[in-house]
Amino acid sequence: MYRHIILFVLLLFSAVSAFAAVPTSSINLSVESSASDLSAIVNQSLPKELYKGQGGLGTSVTVQRTGPVAVTANDNFIYLTLPVQLTFSYGFYESYPLRAGLRFKARVNISPDWRLKTELYYTGLSDNLADSLKLGPLSLKPKNMVEAITQPVQRLLTPIIDTKVNDAVKLRAKVAPLWQQAFNPTQVNKEFSTWLRLTPERIVISPLQAANNQIRLAVGIITGAEITIGPKPAAVPPRPLPPVQLLSTFDKTFHIQLATDIFFDDLVTALNPVLLDKTFGEDKKITIKKFSIKGEEGRLVVNLTSTGDFDGELTVLAKPTYNPQTNSLTFEEVDFDTRHAGWLISAGSWLFSSTIRNTIKEKLDSAVVEQLEKARVKASTTLSSLQLAERVRLSGNVKSLSLGEAAVLPDRLSVQVVAQGEAGVILK
Repeated sequence: MYRHIILFVLLLFSAVSAFAAVPTSSINLSVESSASDLSAIVNQSLPKELYKGQGGLGTSVTVQRTGPVAVTANDNFIYLTLPVQLTFSYGFYESYPLRAGLRFKARVNISPDWRLKTELYYTGLSDNLADSLKLGPLSLKPKNMVEAITQPVQRLLTPIIDTKVNDAVKLRAKVAPLWQQAFNPTQVNKEFSTWLRLTPERIVISPLQAANNQIRLAVGIITGAEITIGPKPAAVPPRPLPPVQLLSTFDKTFHIQLATDIFFDDLVTALNPVLLDKTFGEDKKITIKKFSIKGEEGRLVVNLTSTGDFDGELTVLAKPTYNPQTNSLTFEEVDFDTRHAGWLISAGSWLFSSTIRNTIKEKLDSAVVEQLEKARVKASTTLSSLQLAERVRLSGNVKSLSLGEAAVLPDRLSVQVVAQGEAGVILK
């Protein structure tokens, strides 16, 4: 078997000193509320009498709420329809109550101090208000007169909506505990005593999104991330919750750099089916009876014991090469070692035309790919639900591994890897 599938790649390797060169990561939190939730808490606070004062043309007017405000959320606005009745009076004359709906829309912004600031705009009346009204000697046009009273009603509504939007979303209350917890290392694997350590730097947030009657804010904790093995690292003293930075978009990618070991024992296991007791050649043939792999002078040294038309020891050299354009690690310059073989393996030897070199190269290449992919899947599985604190879980998905140069050690390849994906927080 592959040795611990590269020890789960992400979770079971020492942090590397080059950590500082890794891009910062974003742990993402989606803060959501529904239009119905917002409607419920707004209606608890709206007074019945919304306005009493001048109505124009010497009249006075009373505006009273007649029912719950209807709240919807779409197109990144919160829309409100407030059912009211309007009663005009002039001297001894008083009109019958006129029913209408005052329509507003609100845009919500975020201030650095974590408050949601509401900008409320009057957008018009519902269609059921009478076009004209006789009030004593006056002939009134209620639709036109309503425009004069929308400003005081709007001034009444704005602080209420502002407060209740904050009550519904609870932005600071949801983010502050997560920020504090992020400074405490989290154990991600007990068997290997492996820890995820974060170094939070700042918090960013994208503009409020409102669609399909849902209100959403995307929050990102921008942090460094590293993996350590051994005793639990000392917790960094938590810093106060910083001012929030509003960005139109932000990178939601999670990055962790680590040194990944691919042991030669695992490569031998992968090569066994294609080399051991296999025969190579056409007119002249050899059969591989035994082989081993070691590292030497930056290359893999594959020692083969063969029988057939050549009985003895053969050595194949393979150099691991990183290609940044394709993000791949392959073995190039796969060839027989002619330094000490003399005429047995010369440039014109029949062994050079056999398929043994290509077989070794292809299997080494595919073995590395297989191990990295299995490690990515294993890392994603392990990070899919990681407890950070009570009622707070980290949900991660490792989508790809970005490779770097490979160092050939006596018993392994050590590959610089950056695991990339997305990590979000689930609040319960």
